[in-house]
Amino acid sequence: MSVTLIHSYERWSVQLDEAFVMASAAELHGLISGLLSGGLSAQSPDFFPVLYDFLNDGQALPSALKVDVQQLINNTASSLQSGDYDVALLLPNDDDSLAERLEGMVEWTQAFLVGFAVQQTDLSLLSADVREAVEQLTEVTKVSIDTRDDSSAEENEEAYFMVLEHIRIMVFSCFNEVGSKPVDKGIISKTLH
Repeated sequence: MSVTLIHSYERWSVQLDEAFVMASAAELHGLISGLLSGGLSAQSPDFFPVLYDFLNDGQALPSALKVDVQQLINNTASSLQSGDYDVALLLPNDDDSLAERLEGMVEWTQAFLVGFAVQQTDLSLLSADVREAVEQLTEVTKVSIDTRDDSSAEENEEAYFMVLEHIRIMVFSCFNEVGSKPVDKGIISKTLH
């Protein structure tokens, strides 16, 4: 999926700030990706209520932003369904500092896990591959954002891109087993907080 289809991280950040949404663009896209990978259809009437609860304290989004978010949901669903394993994560630009990109990556992954868990409350019902993917994504959320270590900047950049690629593979593992067969059974738990 090209960056133009999901817009830029900066544009989403501005839109969310202007709408007084407390979540970051990474959290928005991570939650959307997690819900889709957990089996919620992009057209489900439950999609926006979940987003509102987790990202905006239960408050609806302004209509213009809601239209853009629906497009982001649709584009993300199309990208996941394409089968080419090339999903763009809505993260800070490669020109941003490594610390900013790591923070965005951790936020995206945390939000993905929340979205996935909303739909898949009992991981024991899922395959060992999906359970392992969830465990590995959980490990990503523990990545240290402090980039001051003995590694060179080049090594840190390389490690960042390797982790991003690993996240994509884990997301597809979840989506291919669970999300590619959406079942709109409604939100499993009425209590989202």
